[in-house]
Amino acid sequence: MNFDDEDRLELQFLAGGNIVEHAPVFSPDGRFMFVRCLTKVQVYATSTGELTRVLDDATAPLISLELELKHPDQLIGCTSTGELVRWNWRAGVLKKTVPLKLGPGETTVLTCHLMNLYKGSDTACAFVTTKRKSGEQVNWFVVNTTTGEKIQINCGLKLKVRVPIVDVGKGQFKYIVLAQGFYIYFVNYVTWKFCRYKSAKQHNITCVRMSPCEMVAATADSEGQIFIWRDFEKQETMTNTLFHWHNTEVTSLAFSPSGVSIYSGGHECVLVKWSLAAPEKRKYLPRMSSVIRHIVVSNDNEDVLVCTEDNAIQLVSGSSSVIKSTVQHFTYETKGNTGQSKFPLGLRLNPRTNSLVLNGRSGHLQFYSAYTKSMLYNLRVVDNNVFSEVANHIIYNWRITRAAFNINWMATGEVYNDLENFAEVRLKFWQYNEKLQSYILNTEINLPHEQGFKAITFSNQFQVDNLRCATAGEDNVIKVWGITDSENIYKRGSMWSCLAQTSYRNLPVGSISFSQDGSLLAVGYGNILALYDARNPRLPLQTLSCPPGLDGVISKAQLRLAQKPLNGARKELTQQRQQLWALLNTLLNSNDDKLIQQAKDLIAGPPANAKLVNQPENERKETVFKYIMKMSELGLHQKLQLLRRFGIVCTVPQTHRNRLMELLQRRTVVPHETRLRLRKLDGRLHRLHTRHRNKAKQRLNLVNKRRQNFENYVPQDVMSLFSVLSLDENSKPKKDGNNKSKQNNNSKGTQKAKKIPAMAAPLQGLAQISHVQFGAGDQAHLVAVCTESRVLIWNLLTLRLQAGLKLSVRQLAFDPLTNLMAVITKNDELHVFQPNVPLPLYQRSNLPKTHGLAWLPRRQPKQSSINVDWQAQSTLLMLTHSQEIAYLSLPGQSPSDDAPAPITFAQPAVKENLLRHATFGIHVNKQKISTESLEKSGPLIVGRGQHSAVNAFVNLSAHTMPAMSLICGEFVKSLLVSADTTSRHSSTVGGDASLTNGGAVNGNGLSHGYSDEELEDEELNEVAKNTLDTRKTLLEHSEKLEEQSTEGEIDPLTLDHRLKTITAVKTKLRL
Repeated sequence: MNFDDEDRLELQFLAGGNIVEHAPVFSPDGRFMFVRCLTKVQVYATSTGELTRVLDDATAPLISLELELKHPDQLIGCTSTGELVRWNWRAGVLKKTVPLKLGPGETTVLTCHLMNLYKGSDTACAFVTTKRKSGEQVNWFVVNTTTGEKIQINCGLKLKVRVPIVDVGKGQFKYIVLAQGFYIYFVNYVTWKFCRYKSAKQHNITCVRMSPCEMVAATADSEGQIFIWRDFEKQETMTNTLFHWHNTEVTSLAFSPSGVSIYSGGHECVLVKWSLAAPEKRKYLPRMSSVIRHIVVSNDNEDVLVCTEDNAIQLVSGSSSVIKSTVQHFTYETKGNTGQSKFPLGLRLNPRTNSLVLNGRSGHLQFYSAYTKSMLYNLRVVDNNVFSEVANHIIYNWRITRAAFNINWMATGEVYNDLENFAEVRLKFWQYNEKLQSYILNTEINLPHEQGFKAITFSNQFQVDNLRCATAGEDNVIKVWGITDSENIYKRGSMWSCLAQTSYRNLPVGSISFSQDGSLLAVGYGNILALYDARNPRLPLQTLSCPPGLDGVISKAQLRLAQKPLNGARKELTQQRQQLWALLNTLLNSNDDKLIQQAKDLIAGPPANAKLVNQPENERKETVFKYIMKMSELGLHQKLQLLRRFGIVCTVPQTHRNRLMELLQRRTVVPHETRLRLRKLDGRLHRLHTRHRNKAKQRLNLVNKRRQNFENYVPQDVMSLFSVLSLDENSKPKKDGNNKSKQNNNSKGTQKAKKIPAMAAPLQGLAQISHVQFGAGDQAHLVAVCTESRVLIWNLLTLRLQAGLKLSVRQLAFDPLTNLMAVITKNDELHVFQPNVPLPLYQRSNLPKTHGLAWLPRRQPKQSSINVDWQAQSTLLMLTHSQEIAYLSLPGQSPSDDAPAPITFAQPAVKENLLRHATFGIHVNKQKISTESLEKSGPLIVGRGQHSAVNAFVNLSAHTMPAMSLICGEFVKSLLVSADTTSRHSSTVGGDASLTNGGAVNGNGLSHGYSDEELEDEELNEVAKNTLDTRKTLLEHSEKLEEQSTEGEIDPLTLDHRLKTITAVKTKLRL
């Protein structure tokens, strides 16, 4: 089946847009703020942080966004392709789109700033900087924003190659401040005269700002220095003042509207407010959530917007320096120079709220709701302080590497490893608190494993009793944890403690998984699948290993020769194959060294001089290249060798050749210092206590083994890449055709046979298990095991291999609702299948790089088979490397579109099954029962039949409903029904019993066969005898009152009093 031809699903993005890449813009009154996110402009309410409108008319990413000076209702944005977009932001209407006429050829717009300059037009002109190709100088223009045409300016300003940092003064002093590297330009855009300066000690400028009401400018550099420039028109009168507090580079500056103070921020996560008159008097707002990227001050100086690198916009009070609110939809992980993964946790699902959990800020977990597309909260897991970045240093912080979730518990594993000292490892168990609606730390275990965690999982997602948690560490040890009584004498309760631990032959642990009922624990050790009893996991119950060859690793040499000679094949090749086949048959029955040497000479003999007939044409080489590169079971060196057999030469571009050479040389050189360090450590072992000496010696032996394996691996695989990619010194550039022919003629008789290296790469190895996953439901006896190039399905009932798939799995996600497994291969391909029938339900290639997968259950599942719609029960979500959550769906659909339809009561109450379990469904059914009885016994004294207050109440919309104090009385009166006859009473009791816990349906809408409040027949008879006299008395009193009410004309007040009395009597009668 060709899925590409029939695939109608599109890759769409649920969350993750970067809202802090550019500085936001305040509205003139400060009530709204405008945020750029790629091609969209999001309008937020400043006070509440609510998204009010989205302007998505741009066709390319927006590089600037400003309000028109004379028309503040108009919002002007410029795209990177040179297109001006004008909106009326109050109405949310696109007014005009103007392309900039910047000349022929493709031009990329770098910056665009409006100026307080009008050249015979109603709209302001713009200062635009552009670039055509990388390496060329930056050009600048002044553009009419109405027509898009360039305005001729007589100015000798020439810019450098770097992307400029620009700010334009729009007040009384009309200057452009521009910085490139360590050069600073001040341009008067009235006279178009400019001055150029250099920064102190030639440090690179990181940001510039122009004061709104003075001839003052501010610049900041990479060393944390802030300079205030005054009278910069002439070098003789120019003065600058140094403001220095920041230790690292300053990332943002902002003047107050009055120009009296200035705000600054950087990598210290501290907002600093300076006074220009007294620089020593500073105010601080410390402990911001992340590195400060942008600072924007409102026109009334009441609010300050601070954009932090974790994709958050925080609203700070300008007077009290207190954070008012925060706009954050998806937390970004800050960029680091450690080379570690940003999302080691991947993408997880919290079964309590079906919210997505992933790494957020440093030391935090973020909980994101895909249903409402909103950030729920960031939970701080690590209590340690976050270390700030330092120039030319690699800073390591605590990282949350693994986490597991239960409906009432959460387990997290955090690691601090600076690659120099012994790694610090912590395991924490968190319990959900109903009052706080968050997790509270219950148990903390220091150093449960060495070096870190491989996996953490609970025995059941929804079970609380007899709950187990299994952890696998880098020390190849499995530990099982359980809930026990607390040992703290000051605080009684429950805590987690280790119940058992196990390992198997000291093999590395790949993955662990519990069965659906939590009774079995499956562990992947190397290439062996071990099954444990979850209650006593000391010795494995069974160990399963795949037969040779089926796990993706070839354990025997296979020689395949064509039975018939190929078309056009020469006789020399056929004779050589026949000789080789005869020798191999002889080798099977003898161990003669001469025969072995003869076979080696034939295998590694000189190549034939004939051309290969099967060599593809130039038109098909691209197809062959793509097919070979998709073969996940081959390594890079094997793929390149195979391409050479087909006549496809692989070369490295000149721009990447030097970088690749440095990388390969760094890999090939075995560090001598490491060997000396290991020898010194080995010599110091006698200083340790005997308790720790054996353990340290064992660890040193493991390090020596890894180093020896690395030294053996380098000459086999890494060195061969030099010759394949033509990077070694022996490879020479191509020469002319004449020289080639001479060289070929001279080398015909002097060809040397290739030699097989002594340390040849072995043909067999261990297929390491990377993922283990149990099935669910009727497939709970199946276990899926993923190796380097296979997906194997084991049947635990027969202890046999049931099926296998040829896939190189990098990530796996399992849906217990539908038993669907989604895997992402190393070639970024998606495959969806079930364990019992491992045939693909869906396949897709060319997916973006992902950090993790997760199945999100639908709030309203579709009534269709998974063979028709594999996402009918759950939606597959992916966390991409661009820090976005993506999903596959038809155009215009999203996971938030499957919300259940609101229950309305406009339909008749005949459909009891639909209204029975609704909020007011019981009252609607009661009203129907009372209406049917009225047709036989007459109208009610209180109530208005079909137009009762109940129907009016349940049919009201929430936003149009009046105050409850006005309608509560009428609503309660309408619920009162008459009880004239015993049959009517019995029917009412029977109807209520079927609706509430007294009948066959409980409060959750589930049927049951008995109730705790049911009375036996004898008790019912006694109750009937005791209440018979009371009923007779009340009926007589009610008849007298009715007779009195029909005699003559009565005062309305008296009639109202009698009606109330009759109602009270009938209520007592009914009870």
